[in-house]
Amino acid sequence: MAAAFHTRFIRAGGFRTRLIEAGEPGRPAVVLVHDGAYGTDAALCWDGVIDQLAPDYHVIAPDLIGWGGTDKVCYFDRSPYDYRLEHLAAICGVLGLDDPVFFAGSSFGAEIVARGTAESRWGWNVRAAVAIAGTGGRLYRVPGGIERLSDYSPSLDAAARLTAMLVSSADGMDDHFQRRFDNSMIPGHWESLSALHVRNPAAGPRTGTDDWPEPLRHCPTPILWVEGANDPLLEQGWAARMAELGDSFSSTVVPGGHEPNLEHPAEVGRLIRDYFARH
Repeated sequence: MAAAFHTRFIRAGGFRTRLIEAGEPGRPAVVLVHDGAYGTDAALCWDGVIDQLAPDYHVIAPDLIGWGGTDKVCYFDRSPYDYRLEHLAAICGVLGLDDPVFFAGSSFGAEIVARGTAESRWGWNVRAAVAIAGTGGRLYRVPGGIERLSDYSPSLDAAARLTAMLVSSADGMDDHFQRRFDNSMIPGHWESLSALHVRNPAAGPRTGTDDWPEPLRHCPTPILWVEGANDPLLEQGWAARMAELGDSFSSTVVPGGHEPNLEHPAEVGRLIRDYFARH
């Protein structure tokens, strides 16, 4: 990354947490929430995007629980959203982000951002949000698409195949493949993500109550829903349909696949920067 940044560790919500910081702390804060694929982390997801935001914002990009340099933990009796929503709220508290904060997320990170923005119970103080390729739940998913991302046994070839599902073209991304593979070999990473698929053979199917996306209908906070034009994992037009749920919502379609931030980071960075500048 060209922007001046540093990586540090904090303890938030009881978890040892690694995060990237860039830009001046006195500027408006932007929290970037990475995707949920094997081998990702804040740096791999947001390279280039941070470059665009750092001149105008105080950028914070943490590794979520289970990824990168943050603790490797899996809860079997809770939603995979819940404890990460609490963790992000704790990060903001530790960093003293008392004023409303901008949030942007990609894929699973966008689902988390949407829920943290719309549901006050998580204690987020959101000024405006950007959700790239994530609806906050299982809405508009192409059958079997997201599930294919879970078929990962660590190898360089598997890292390349996984990445190819996230972008419209993986040409020239050899360094990305290597970094994804290396991340997937960090002790506890593969195990903590794969543990979610363990099922008690004597128990029935897991059930739960979730009223999503109903909370969005009462959300006054601006959200921009960003759709990749060639996303194979979500139905075409999903972003416009999400924007119809709230008066303060809007949508846009950008070039790229499921994660345009990976293949067009500068363009996505400028989109996020300019959207937040209007709020």
